[in-house]
Amino acid sequence: MFKTLRILFTILSAICIALIIPVGAFFGWFWAIAGALLAVLFFVIMLIFKQSHERQEQTNAPSETSTSPVLNDDEKSQE
Repeated sequence: MFKTLRILFTILSAICIALIIPVGAFFGWFWAIAGALLAVLFFVIMLIFKQSHERQEQTNAPSETSTSPVLNDDEKSQE
């Protein structure tokens, strides 16, 4: 879920950045600055979801100090 939200907010941020100059030319630079601030807001939200996703992955990952080691294919064939 966090990954989907990261992608969504990244796309929204990119769209806002792409529209800064055209909006500023047609509607005034106040609206261009508002679009730039909106792009920064979407970027910050994307970073929050990225950190949440990384935190969730760390809690769901198995610990590396497991008592039964996992053997790869080469080690299994040698036994």
